[in-house]
Amino acid sequence: MQDKGPWHFGLFEADAREHRLRRAGQVVPLTRKSFSLLATLLSRPGHLFTKAELFDTVWSGRVVTEAALSRAVHELRVALDDDAGSPRYIATAHGLGFRFVAPVSGEPRSAPIAGHAGLQGHPLVAREDELARLGVALVEACAGKRQVVFVTGEAGIGKTALVEAFVGRETGRTDVWVAQGRCIEQYGPGEAFLPIFEVLEQLSRQVGAEVFRELLARYAPAWLAQLPWLARPGTPPAGLEPIADSTPQRMLREIAQALEVLAASKPVVIWLEDLHWSDPSSLAVVSFLAGRRDPARLLVVGSYRPSDARAAAMPLHGLVLRLTQRGQACELALAALDERAIKQYLEMRLGTSAQRFVDELGAFVHRRTEGNALFTVTMLDDLIRRRELTSANGAWTLKASVAALGNDLPESLRHLIHEQHDRLPEADRRLLEAAAVAGTDFSAVTVAAALQSDPAQVEERCAWFAQQGRFIRTQAAAVWPDGTVAAGFGFLHALYSQGIQERVPHGRRIEWQRRIGLRQEQGYGAHRALVAAELAMRFEAARDLPRNLLYLQIAGASALARCAYPEGITLLRRALERVADLPAEQRARQELDLLLPLGAALMASKGYADDEVDATYRRARTLCQDTGAGPGDLERVLRGQWNVAFIRADLAGARQIAAQLLEQAEAGADGALVLDAHTKLGQTCLHLGELAAARLHLEHALALSVATDGSPPERGAPRVAINLAWALWFGGHPAAALHWVEQALILSHDAASPHSTAFALGYGMYVHFLRGDTTRAHELAPQLNSLTTLHGLVYWRQLGSFMDGMFTARRGDPARGSRIMRAAMEEMRTSGAKVGIPYLLCLLAEASLECGQVGDARAALDDADRLVTVSGNALYGAEVIRLEGEVALIEGGDTHSRRLAEQRFEAAIELAIAQGNRAIELRAATSLAELLVAQGRPQRAVGVLAPVLARFVDGSETADGLRARRLLDELGT
Repeated sequence: MQDKGPWHFGLFEADAREHRLRRAGQVVPLTRKSFSLLATLLSRPGHLFTKAELFDTVWSGRVVTEAALSRAVHELRVALDDDAGSPRYIATAHGLGFRFVAPVSGEPRSAPIAGHAGLQGHPLVAREDELARLGVALVEACAGKRQVVFVTGEAGIGKTALVEAFVGRETGRTDVWVAQGRCIEQYGPGEAFLPIFEVLEQLSRQVGAEVFRELLARYAPAWLAQLPWLARPGTPPAGLEPIADSTPQRMLREIAQALEVLAASKPVVIWLEDLHWSDPSSLAVVSFLAGRRDPARLLVVGSYRPSDARAAAMPLHGLVLRLTQRGQACELALAALDERAIKQYLEMRLGTSAQRFVDELGAFVHRRTEGNALFTVTMLDDLIRRRELTSANGAWTLKASVAALGNDLPESLRHLIHEQHDRLPEADRRLLEAAAVAGTDFSAVTVAAALQSDPAQVEERCAWFAQQGRFIRTQAAAVWPDGTVAAGFGFLHALYSQGIQERVPHGRRIEWQRRIGLRQEQGYGAHRALVAAELAMRFEAARDLPRNLLYLQIAGASALARCAYPEGITLLRRALERVADLPAEQRARQELDLLLPLGAALMASKGYADDEVDATYRRARTLCQDTGAGPGDLERVLRGQWNVAFIRADLAGARQIAAQLLEQAEAGADGALVLDAHTKLGQTCLHLGELAAARLHLEHALALSVATDGSPPERGAPRVAINLAWALWFGGHPAAALHWVEQALILSHDAASPHSTAFALGYGMYVHFLRGDTTRAHELAPQLNSLTTLHGLVYWRQLGSFMDGMFTARRGDPARGSRIMRAAMEEMRTSGAKVGIPYLLCLLAEASLECGQVGDARAALDDADRLVTVSGNALYGAEVIRLEGEVALIEGGDTHSRRLAEQRFEAAIELAIAQGNRAIELRAATSLAELLVAQGRPQRAVGVLAPVLARFVDGSETADGLRARRLLDELGT
């Protein structure tokens, strides 16, 4: 073993001379054998030490059992808080030996400025103010005031060095959990939640897998379902598992709750690096965490390049602007180093012996690098490596004058990287080129695949470069599902990767990407969904169109399983753009396979009535006809089209589609589809005002959805029950309607479907409101509001807001209530929703009349009448006509107005009778009877009203029934 040190890795320092391990300055007890084992592993980071080598080195060849080695490894892992399943430090090569996989620095970390070091052990200078501001943010976070800080600056300015120095300092001072999530360029916006999953993985190792699993199971089950390595320890990852009724809002709320609960026991610091390459869903997590008002001991630090964020047209720039304007985040913009700072860096790195030329060299470096920290460090490293700057007996000297350096040094970092790369032996150049093609972060296995070389030899050479601090660094190893141990590495900076990749001929890049993709495809096998976005990128670069489309589709499905709709839509659209390049005979089938999930994703993210949703399903239906697609594909298309037609109030089209669905279902003896088709037909007939047909279909569906053997109801059962309640209410059976409202609420608990629960709550509130029981309706409002917030149910949130306006109007503030109702309804209409809008307009007209805004009431009714005529949404047609009569009475007061009102009331009664709409018939008959009494025609009033009320045999104790009864009592009947 090479006796050197101290070594630095993570929060640890291992000193071979003192035989001592420290964590953040505190001694960690270790036996001598365990420390010797650690020192041996640290002497060659990334190298695979066989068991025989370790016995020879640590036990000096003395014969011991493998149990001794196992005990020493176990003791080290306990001391380092490491996890054998997801190692940060010591990785096991099963049956072979062990390797140290974390980045290691052999240089002391002391630095005169702020007492900390930057990236790769280089001293950090001129960032005292920024470190202090991050320190203040952590103090605030520890006090329970959540903090979000964006560290910004262009490439090479020192963002990573600053945050690393901050983390290194504060984790030594404060007992915190720290986790880093990296956004990786080769994944980009296609890999949903990539940095967040990395954060969770790191936290699980620190907290303990079992404890962390229980935390997620309780507070974030939708996230646990996406982490098979955590959900099922000891088994290989099995792909992504969507959880029922997950939504983007649920994912956000769950991750926020889990992190806040975790932070209650110890402050949590999350560092998200390179957010300019982030996926939209991860940015949504940042926004959600920043916007919550609950106290939390949480600090989120995000670093990014502003120019790259703007160039990529990503929402990051707008997010930062919005959060900073609201005071929910702050921005820490890093400026370039000035000449004084560069001189200070040279003094700290070279020592006092370089004083005679530091001023001149510092001025030269500043001019050449323009204060770019990475360029400065790289230039100095290069001068030392080229022996232009040499050290002897602790004294540094320049080989030539500073002025002479300008003739040889490249003018930019990019050219300097090219020059360093060109000076390498050919084999090393090829290795780094293959690594750059593999990505900013890569494994020795992928590089070996590109070069068709021995992975062990590639790993050895990569580890050598990392030990020398040249080009790359070591990272944690990964275990692929086929058992491959993929030693991890990464370029010191993305600029190294970009600069070297420029040197690779285009044809060679294509071939290397193909080889890497095939090796990953082999290594992941049935679990390819875990790397589908990366494989899609590789096969696109390799010009392998069939595989590219396959993995775009798989990656899109994986994103949708995570409720990451923007990423899923982006991936599926990208695939659709490439379908035209397929052979003609393959295009239609491939396009249909992509359109079906795209339609569902667009519906979830943009609403049922969106134009793109409509166009997607129209195209899909055409393809079904052209390709002779099977019944399953056509059913998915028809369901999507019904949603569009119904929400847009194209009720004739919706009925036709639902009828076709029923025909398909009965022909295929598909019980679930029969249930769905009857439900859709029942809803459609209900809004068409065909109440008898609506009841027939809904009762049939209810019989199918609620079993008599005690088994759980179908997920759609609450929706069927609540629609049946509406049909019964308008059909003149208020007691039966009330019964099915309560049954719908009970069924919603058993069905475990937030959307169906929202149906039960939302429509149930309306039935109670129509009955005149505003107290019960108001009791359900908080449940609906909570559900819509948790699961992002936009339509029901809008409907709940409308109900709030109704309650406000009924509580004596009709003017304010009208404004709330109008705003909610306009939001619904903006999203394309039209079904049911005529009835909302009727309610708005009533509220307007209560506050004397007759003109507004008239405008609302005119709008409602137009919608009923155009869409056939006739369930509320009689109510529109009745209210027109009420407006006529208020507007006029003369004989003509009374005659017009009487005509409207009679027309409303006639239409209600034709529909079997007894609820509206009773209202219209009561309005007409009140008018007749006012005209001195009481007998005619009794003749109109009494027969209508008499037909309500199962419960007339409603607001409308009591109003009619009081009038008849006054008339002596």
